[in-house]
Amino acid sequence: MHQLKNLTDTEKALIEYIEKDPLNFIQMKPKEIASQAYISVASIYRLISKLELDGFNDLKVAVNLSLQQKRENIENIDYPILPTDSHYEVMLRLKKVYENTIQDTLDLIDPETLVCISQLMNQSAAIDVYTSSANLYFALNFQFQMQEINVPIQVYEDEYRQGLCAANSDPSHLALVISFGGRSENIKRICKILKNNQTPIVLITSTDNPLIEMANELIYMSGIENHYDKISSFSTRMTLLYILDTLYAIYFKQNYEKNTQYKKDTYHKMTLQK
Repeated sequence: MHQLKNLTDTEKALIEYIEKDPLNFIQMKPKEIASQAYISVASIYRLISKLELDGFNDLKVAVNLSLQQKRENIENIDYPILPTDSHYEVMLRLKKVYENTIQDTLDLIDPETLVCISQLMNQSAAIDVYTSSANLYFALNFQFQMQEINVPIQVYEDEYRQGLCAANSDPSHLALVISFGGRSENIKRICKILKNNQTPIVLITSTDNPLIEMANELIYMSGIENHYDKISSFSTRMTLLYILDTLYAIYFKQNYEKNTQYKKDTYHKMTLQK
């Protein structure tokens, strides 16, 4: 932002506002920022245009990525443990990885997006989850959680049935697509089918994914971990689990008493002695 030239006074005021409290900035809406910074909403979008960003959410992502670079809680997120660490020190270092990951995921989320996704989940006749590789285990766990409150979720592991599910989908369905970087050719194919069928797509992704343009709603995963050069996917697993648990909890709370009682009744039936 400091490299920009020919800034107006209001744009300079906006930059000062962002720098003063960036964590608060990424949680706010344009109208809230305009009100608190004493500028117009148009000034925000003029700055976005000068930064050559595509929209307000991209500005928030850029600010958050800048914050990531300043965090010093972990020397190396990709190699957070040392060969000289005690067993307990390993646990403490992983705790820091998880804490940073959760905070980073929280910083990237748009509260309004959660509201929209919640509405889509309520309105949908069917919810289908599309993903691949190790992410399938998290999708299956989400499916299990939703099944406990009698909400069927489709999760297919093989590419053929994923394609069949997408082909049978329509605007009454909701597709949750989990794709960190958009590298899977099958997931690209699935998104094209869903788009052609006018199925709403919620994309759970990193901030750099070519599939973003096909999504109706976006939830960003933490991207503080290198995709290849690392000990393990400690951070990536945590961010996905956090996101899917959040979606489940949001859905659950809308009929809190009903869902709580349903779970109790179901497990009571399962444990009855013959």
